[in-house]
Amino acid sequence: MKAGAVVAGAGRGERVGLPEGKQFHKLAGIPVLARSLLNLEAVDEIEEIVLVVNADEIRRAEEEIVSAYGLRKVSMVVAGGEYRQESVFNALRSMSGSVDYIVIHDGARPLATPELFRRTLKALRDAECEGVITAVPVVDTVKEVEGGWVLRTPERRRLWAVQTPQCFRAQALLDAHERAFREGVWATDDAALLERYRYRVRVVEGEITNIKITYPTDMLIAEALLEKGGLQVVVPGGSGV
Repeated sequence: MKAGAVVAGAGRGERVGLPEGKQFHKLAGIPVLARSLLNLEAVDEIEEIVLVVNADEIRRAEEEIVSAYGLRKVSMVVAGGEYRQESVFNALRSMSGSVDYIVIHDGARPLATPELFRRTLKALRDAECEGVITAVPVVDTVKEVEGGWVLRTPERRRLWAVQTPQCFRAQALLDAHERAFREGVWATDDAALLERYRYRVRVVEGEITNIKITYPTDMLIAEALLEKGGLQVVVPGGSGV
């Protein structure tokens, strides 16, 4: 199994309320983005990682993240686009190696464990489908609302909250992105593009601790989870942090 990965870290993260991009903010001593990349580096099946950041942060990412943490598998740092989908497409076109599978991961999910990446890749390899996504069952009742009025209440047992990593067969992912680019189609995640073009996507259960850093409280939760232990990453040449 030859796999590559794209890590999307080009968001500005205004909602988190930090003076700098959330991807560079240190979480228990290690930048959020570095934690995400270190967990991917620990996965043997991943041979190449393309990192996407804002154009004006490329040099900083190369120096403070890639070089500082000895990230050998990061082959390139590329500029993101205006939207996440454009950023991922830029990275896919920059990937140097020939890979069978591609993992897409949000740089703002620093607590996704190496085991979760391995489990998702294995599910894709074993299943007769083109994509596998991680998700957790929704525990709250969800309402569909428009203009302040409730339209309906979907059946909760059929609702899952989607995470990353999302893993795809490389040919299918590239085809979906290229077709979407030509047609001007936009989606909020890569799986939605495959769904649109009739590719099959399965779900594996993710990790409750795999939170996305979006609001200030998410930083506090992530710090608490790391302090509790069991979510360490291994820094090359150092110890688990």
